[in-house]
Amino acid sequence: MRAVGLTRTGGPEVLEVLDLPEPEAADALVIETAAAAVNPVDLATRSGLIPTSLPAVLGWDLAGTVAHAPAGCGFRTGDRVLAMTAQLGTGVGSMAEYVAFDPGFVAHVPDGMKLEEAAALPLAGVTATQLLRRTPGRAGQRILLIGAQGGVGAHLAARLLDESSTRTDLLVRPADLPAWQERRAGRPGEGAVLTDPAQVETGAYDIVIDAGGVPALFDAVRPQGAFLTITPFSAPDPAARPEVACTLIGVELDRDDLVSVAEAAARGIAPRQELTVLPFEDAAEAHRRLERGGFRGKLLLVP
Repeated sequence: MRAVGLTRTGGPEVLEVLDLPEPEAADALVIETAAAAVNPVDLATRSGLIPTSLPAVLGWDLAGTVAHAPAGCGFRTGDRVLAMTAQLGTGVGSMAEYVAFDPGFVAHVPDGMKLEEAAALPLAGVTATQLLRRTPGRAGQRILLIGAQGGVGAHLAARLLDESSTRTDLLVRPADLPAWQERRAGRPGEGAVLTDPAQVETGAYDIVIDAGGVPALFDAVRPQGAFLTITPFSAPDPAARPEVACTLIGVELDRDDLVSVAEAAARGIAPRQELTVLPFEDAAEAHRRLERGGFRGKLLLVP
């Protein structure tokens, strides 16, 4: 089978379409991949910023159809499914024609949802779900969300803007201002859409959620407030402000969270992102596009 992977780290040019044996079925669920999403973690793994064993198949997200289902696993051959394989922790990359994975962390794709749409959901949606779980007591709080235009940020914004008891300000790229002003309009909660970190008031927020990697806005949190980030390589130094609770959020495999993300998307609660679909052979180009910055929507690779 074909898979997108690497035998050495470096720039996008190190990516290859590898010829690998199909995975053994055994007790694993085997998924025939329809699409796999490209995420920033893939870029960091490919560059060597995040170490991984080599050779490696990249990818954390996928959607496809069941090719083999072990008895009693809750799935049947032909079922449409999505999964987050968490490649760095499990060693299972999603960018392959066939992926064998633990059925306990796989979910059904809702009826009416395209497999390409489902493939864009797992990592971003589950990360947002788990981050919000770590930020209780949002009622009556003033919140700043940095990077609402990104994959995780879009999921967070969709949830936060529906919380009428909070005031959530969004910090987005200038080019994304019209789109986010439109999304902001008509939502129950109050808040503004900002495009420049200089517009952010120092010490004005109870909670700052950084999904875009702007550690300088650590100062935007009031004393005794909370700063949460999903960007480990651009996180602030907690020692700089010990009076602020600073938390780095790492995503964990959780089937219930995956199911809730898929169901929310089916109900129209999760954001609908523009999808750019490229073949496995264009994996290097997908990495270049994401690395250049300013990319909108979600990049998918298909076999």
